[in-house]
Amino acid sequence: MYVLTNHLRSELKLPLGILIPNEERTRGRMEDIITRPLVLVGDVTASVMTRMGFIPDIILVDNHTKRGREIPTLMVEPWKTLKVKNGAGIIGPELMKAIIESMRNIIVDDERNGPILIDVDGEEDLATLPCIDLLPVGGTVVYGQPDAGLVVVNVDKAIKIKVKDMLREMEV
Repeated sequence: MYVLTNHLRSELKLPLGILIPNEERTRGRMEDIITRPLVLVGDVTASVMTRMGFIPDIILVDNHTKRGREIPTLMVEPWKTLKVKNGAGIIGPELMKAIIESMRNIIVDDERNGPILIDVDGEEDLATLPCIDLLPVGGTVVYGQPDAGLVVVNVDKAIKIKVKDMLREMEV
């Protein structure tokens, strides 16, 4: 299990990748930087990206949005749905297991007809970290930066090292 530390709480307020401000969020702008496999973390992120026509490999949602706004709609039908529980400020074993299983499926299974949806009862915010850690170099993770826009993380060795260090700090 991984537990968020106060030090990382402030560090994670900074984008881990390229911040695309809300007003610049267009399909053309996103197409220029999105690579596959593609993982979307967060309800608003998943809704925005699928409305733009992106079909991700993995989607993580918790069916909650900031300040109780209406839950956005996904514009894709999942191939498979995994339901897990995960508390606030942690990456629990159920969530970690679902992410690992999903990563195996996208790397090995060419027969999928849509994304794998990880539906989290609780909170999915920190799932960005293990997704970056486990996604192959060359893939992309997109998550929301509250009141700012979308963060696009093109996974390379440098970001993997940074995230591994963060996860080590959180490990219990």
